[in-house]
Amino acid sequence: MKRPSGFKGFTAITVGQFASITGSAMTQFGLSYWVWQTFGKATPFSIMSILFFGAQVIFGLAAGSFVDRWPRKPALILPDVASGVLTLMALFFYAHGGLTLTFLYIMSFVNGIFGALQFPAYSVTLATMLKPEQYTKANALFSVTDYGPALIAPILAGGLLNIIGLPGIMTIDLVTLAFAVCINLWVIIPETRIPLVRNDNDNEETKTKSSFWEDVQFGFKFISQRKPLLMLLMVFLGTNFFSGFGNSLFSPYVLARTNNNALAMGTVETFFGIGGLIGSLLLSLYAIPGLKVRALLVGMIASDFGLVLLGVSRIVPAMCVAAIITSFGGVMANTHSQAIWQSIVPVDMQGRVFSARRFIAQALSGIPMFLSGPIVDDLLVPLFKQDNMLSHLLGYGPAGAISFLMVVGAVLSIAVSLWGFTNSHVMHVEDLAQTTDE
Repeated sequence: MKRPSGFKGFTAITVGQFASITGSAMTQFGLSYWVWQTFGKATPFSIMSILFFGAQVIFGLAAGSFVDRWPRKPALILPDVASGVLTLMALFFYAHGGLTLTFLYIMSFVNGIFGALQFPAYSVTLATMLKPEQYTKANALFSVTDYGPALIAPILAGGLLNIIGLPGIMTIDLVTLAFAVCINLWVIIPETRIPLVRNDNDNEETKTKSSFWEDVQFGFKFISQRKPLLMLLMVFLGTNFFSGFGNSLFSPYVLARTNNNALAMGTVETFFGIGGLIGSLLLSLYAIPGLKVRALLVGMIASDFGLVLLGVSRIVPAMCVAAIITSFGGVMANTHSQAIWQSIVPVDMQGRVFSARRFIAQALSGIPMFLSGPIVDDLLVPLFKQDNMLSHLLGYGPAGAISFLMVVGAVLSIAVSLWGFTNSHVMHVEDLAQTTDE
C-alpha cells in the first residue's frame, strides 16, 4: 500500500490522534473515579492539576524552540510514547495493588512535560505537509481532536468502567496510543530546515540561528512593547485565575452531587464536548459582526455564567445545560482571541510570541489549582456540614463546599471581563493589526 502524504496523510494523522486522545481521556476519567472512590477528597485533584499544568506552562516556553530543531516525527511520537509508558506502569501498579497518589502525581507532571510538545509539533507538521490554501480546511479537521474525545470518551469510560474495570480502560488507551504511533511512522512527513534569524535592520536573513534563550525572550519583548496586547492578556490572566478554582474540581463536584455516579460524570463531561462542537460549527459558518474583542469578552462572560449555573445545579440535566453554555462560551472567547493575535503577530514570529502569550495568560492559574482542594477540604467542608443558609442554598458537605468556591470564582471572573469592556487599551487592541508592519 502506498504511504499517504499531503492532505491524505494529515487526515490519517488526525484519525490516529483522535483515537489516541480519546483513549487517554478514558484513562483520565477512570483514574479520576478511582481517586475519588479511594480517598474521597478534592486535594489530590488539585495537586494533579497543578503538576500537569505547571509542567505544560513552564516547558511550553521551550517546546516551540525544540520542535523547530528536532525532526518532525520524533516530536509527534514522543508524547504518545511517554503517555503509553506511564499508562502501562499505572496498569501494572493497579493490577498488583500498588497504585498510589505519588505515582499519579509523577504521571501528571511527566505527561504535562511531553504534552507541551503536541500543539507546536502538529501546528508545524500541518504547515510542512500542506499547501497554504489547505490550512483552513486542515485546521477545521484537526479541531475534531479537541472536542470529539471530550464528547465520547467520558460516556464510553463511564459506561465501560463497571464492565471491564480500570484495567480494561487503560488497555484501550494503550491500543489507541500504539495505533497513533504507527500512523505517524507510516505517513510521509517532509523535513524542514531550522529557520534562520531575520535581521530587523535590513529585513534579510542572516546565517546564524537564534539561541534557545533568545527564542524564549523574543515573545515577551514583542508583547511588552504593545500595551493593548498586554492588557488583553491581563484580562485572560484574571479570568483564568478566578475561574480556575471551580474548573480544577469539576470531577469531584459532579461525583459529590450524584453520589459517586460515574455514568453521570461521564454524561456531564460529554455535554462539555457537545457545547464545544456546537460552538466550533456555528462560528465556522457565521461571523459575529463588530469587533472581535467584544465577542471575546462576551464569550468569557457566557462561559463563567455557565460555571455559576453548574455550581447551583443539583440534577444532571441542569448540569448538562451548564456544561454546554460553559464550553460554548469558551470556544467563542478562544476563537476570537486566536483571530486577534493571528492578525497582529507576523507568521514567522507566532511560535515564540504565542508561547509567551500562553505563559502570561496562565501564569497565576496554578495557584487556584493548588489551593482549591485544601480550601474545600479544610475550610469549606466543615462549614457546609453545618445547618446554615449557605448549606441550605448550595447543599451539604463536599458538594456544597465545591459549589460555593465554583460560584464565587466564576462571579469574580465575570467582573474581570466586565472591566475589560471599560479599558480603552483592551477595546482598541485590534488597531494593532494596522500597524504590525511598521
